[in-house]
Amino acid sequence: MSRSSIRPMAALVLAIGLVAYVGCNSGTDGTGGDLPAASPSPGGVKPGSAGAETGTSKKLFADWPKPVAALLISGEQDGYLEPCGCTSGQLGGLRRRYDLIRHIRETDQWPLALVDLGSLVKDPAGARGGPEQVKIKFSVALKALEMLKYDAFALSAEDLKVGVGESLGQIINLAEKPRVVVANVKPAEGFDQNIRPSVKTKVGPMTIGITAILDPDALNKLKDDEKDALLPTILSPEAALPGVLADLENDTDTQVLLVQGPPELAKSLAAKFPGFDIVVATSDSDPDADPERLNGGKTILVKVGTKGKYVGVVGLYNDPKQKYRFQRVPLNSRYNGDAGPMRKLIEDDFQEMLKQAGVVENFPRRNFVGGAPGATFVGAETCKTCHPGTYAKWAATKHAHAFEDIVTDPKGDRSDHQFDAECISCHTTGFEYNSGWKSAAATPYLKGNQCENCHGPASKHVEEPDNQEFRKLIARTAAGADKAGLCYRCHDEDNSPKFNFQTYWGQIAHSKLDQYTDPKVHEGIKPATAGASEPAK
Repeated sequence: MSRSSIRPMAALVLAIGLVAYVGCNSGTDGTGGDLPAASPSPGGVKPGSAGAETGTSKKLFADWPKPVAALLISGEQDGYLEPCGCTSGQLGGLRRRYDLIRHIRETDQWPLALVDLGSLVKDPAGARGGPEQVKIKFSVALKALEMLKYDAFALSAEDLKVGVGESLGQIINLAEKPRVVVANVKPAEGFDQNIRPSVKTKVGPMTIGITAILDPDALNKLKDDEKDALLPTILSPEAALPGVLADLENDTDTQVLLVQGPPELAKSLAAKFPGFDIVVATSDSDPDADPERLNGGKTILVKVGTKGKYVGVVGLYNDPKQKYRFQRVPLNSRYNGDAGPMRKLIEDDFQEMLKQAGVVENFPRRNFVGGAPGATFVGAETCKTCHPGTYAKWAATKHAHAFEDIVTDPKGDRSDHQFDAECISCHTTGFEYNSGWKSAAATPYLKGNQCENCHGPASKHVEEPDNQEFRKLIARTAAGADKAGLCYRCHDEDNSPKFNFQTYWGQIAHSKLDQYTDPKVHEGIKPATAGASEPAK
């Protein structure tokens, strides 16, 4: 794409982001019209009708006979506790999951077991909110599973990345449920009550046996000084599973294997150990609506996708011709009922934990690279002195009010998120850098998504506006910004799935909006001190 070059002097704002929160999930919310019901599948598995999955006008599981018991499968939440609501159609969230589970238990009155594949969080070192926020998220996710009365969840390498000692310490503080299951990793003494090779749970007239495998390669790659002491024994899946499966087959009706590893590992283990009825695999994309059928139809291979956008529900029957029915359920806007306790945990308790931990203020910051040496962030009010036309254009955009969007909610359904580093990263200016956003008290002049989020810190240019080197360092072109993907840091797949640079650039284009004939604009000014409303001359 092409357009006129941006004037080098102008400290202008580019379309970086309205809202960003790692709890956002993109994709259609599945509220479209009903589709024809799927026909029965061979091997005793019948998927739910597509209409039941996507339509809001049709009762969930409408074409199912009432099962004698049911199993709800979740997993790979990846730290996505809740959709932030910055765009329509987002899927997932623990409140919606709470509402679905409540509906199955209380309205449908099905005996229900809950299992989770694990990976409640992901990549603490590279997370938008930083490692401390991920650690807190892990704690909150565990509390959510406990609140929902999960029976078991799998030990994962991703969850251990918050720190093996930290992760296991939080796990042993759980009440009776859920238990962590892993057949091929034996923890140190003292952890074996909460981390077990398998779990057996009674659900109505049926007993479900649950075990899990953690890929040894993933665990061996984990760098942690406490790993060998706390997880001293690691077996191959082939060595660990025969005894565990034999024990489960002895006195359970349905055997479930959760596989924390590549999807290929799950499929391989399902073939090697056909005694498992349900094998749950990790995903690298949104899951198919129907499970894969293996071992002549006896075993179903289930995927529930990433980011907590979907869960899978398996109906269990005493009919040997059709032992299971399966339905992938997108957690869309149809599930917005009574989730009061979960809302409190996610919106109130979690945000208060972030505030008390000072996650934003203590975020690991770094120097800005690529700008004038020693340059600091000064805020749009300082840019306004010489660029009033450009400032006026920016002030009329949603970028200017991005901070307000995370501290107020007209519906009263969301708490103040100014202490949430994931939100702050795209709703303020200069976050992650040493002279950038720190707090509303310390850096009020950096509220919102301002000029310097694209152009970089501008203090040197403000002091010497005619310095050609300083101009060059903050100059941007639309073509260059598009090529560098500057906007996509916040307008990403989760937050702006329909974002197109060329389309949206037209809404904020700001070339040639100011004249620089007044000699004063070439004199330079001393940028405002922190918190000052006007620049000091």
